[in-house]
Amino acid sequence: MSNGWNHQFGVIDTIYEEEPEFSSTSSSPSLSPPSFSSSPPLLHSTISAWSLSSGHQTDLLLRVQGTCFRLHKDRIISRSSYLKRHLTNLTEFTLSPPLNITPHTFAAIAEFCYSSRVHLTPNNVAAIRTAAGLLGMTDSRGYDGENLCHVAESYFNRIVGIDQEYASVVLRSCMGLLPEAETTASLVSRCIEALVWDDYDGHDIDATCLNVVVEIRPQDFQSVVDSINARLPHHDVLYRMIDLYFKENKNGKLTEEQKSQLCNSIDCTKLSPRVLMECVQNPRVPLRFIVRAMLVEHLNTRRSIAVAAAASGGNQQDERESLGDILRRDSARRQTAQLKEAMDSTCSRIQSLEKELNGMRKILLDHHAADAEQQERKLNALNSERSASFHVMPAAAEERKIGRGGRGSVSSSALMYDGESGTPRMTKSLRQRLMSGLKNAFHRKSL
Repeated sequence: MSNGWNHQFGVIDTIYEEEPEFSSTSSSPSLSPPSFSSSPPLLHSTISAWSLSSGHQTDLLLRVQGTCFRLHKDRIISRSSYLKRHLTNLTEFTLSPPLNITPHTFAAIAEFCYSSRVHLTPNNVAAIRTAAGLLGMTDSRGYDGENLCHVAESYFNRIVGIDQEYASVVLRSCMGLLPEAETTASLVSRCIEALVWDDYDGHDIDATCLNVVVEIRPQDFQSVVDSINARLPHHDVLYRMIDLYFKENKNGKLTEEQKSQLCNSIDCTKLSPRVLMECVQNPRVPLRFIVRAMLVEHLNTRRSIAVAAAASGGNQQDERESLGDILRRDSARRQTAQLKEAMDSTCSRIQSLEKELNGMRKILLDHHAADAEQQERKLNALNSERSASFHVMPAAAEERKIGRGGRGSVSSSALMYDGESGTPRMTKSLRQRLMSGLKNAFHRKSL
């Protein structure tokens, strides 16, 4: 960083010019296990100088993602309410999730605890501001009115408000800090607000802002839009962000419930008429949100018609009416006609959606009815098969029984029973004898 930029943004003494790799060996074998590296050399020098000036050795081993920091407990707990609660009667402690704090970030925090100095840049201010909030570094008593939250917050406001390029850098650095960056300090939503501050219609939105938005996870994006909902006086930008997220998000397909929750953050009464019309015709947003936008548009149209009618209907034209009055009256009438046309278009859209819903409902009902009819036919066929087998089997047995009777008996040899109808029928031999008898009778008669 140049000295000019340091003076411009109030960067206080640099802890280290570059960010060196942490040592892989411990400076104190008695306190630092071999599996952990030690604190950065420059911070180690600051701590050693404090030990010499105060006459007290370090009495706390604090681990952060594999890095050991040998510190003075009283210096740390005097700045952090979180560590003060957790370090009571402890000489070793590990900062673990959900605290999203890296060793580089904690090194800057530890330096502030000792010297009230911190090296802030657009690349690290979000991490330090988030960590300060998580560690409760808000107490400024006895430290010239300075605490790390206040220092980082002041720097953030200065650089984000000066140039959109800085806001883009900070916004990008927040991506690895979600959701804490938003829940602790609303950093993401505030960067987005700075990027779109000059155009609430949303036709800009900074390219970095758009690229970052589509990378946010749905649960984190919900926190961002909830915060923007309360911060922006107009919601055109919020609508365009959510619509872009529906279209191009890189975290998989959103469920209808997730879409509805995101759209609930949009206040339709804070949308411009042009954006309201876009909402009504947008196939990506949930139907419930479309209906809500239609209702708001309908109310706005009725209100405009009433205002136009009141402005033109109560005036009586007389001979002294000027040309300007005539033109204004005609303009009001044309505006009324246009508003009526827009209202008719909205009502037509609502009716079209209702027809689509009714058609979908009818298709579902017909589908269920066809399934039920098919099941009923299968059941009837099965019952018919069972009934037929019940009748045929006894009849066949009876036919076999009669067939075994005496040959001279009419009941045994001349009659058989039909298996389907159950009625008696003649056997083949009986039919032959009858036919032969009839032929002989006709032959004698012809003789």
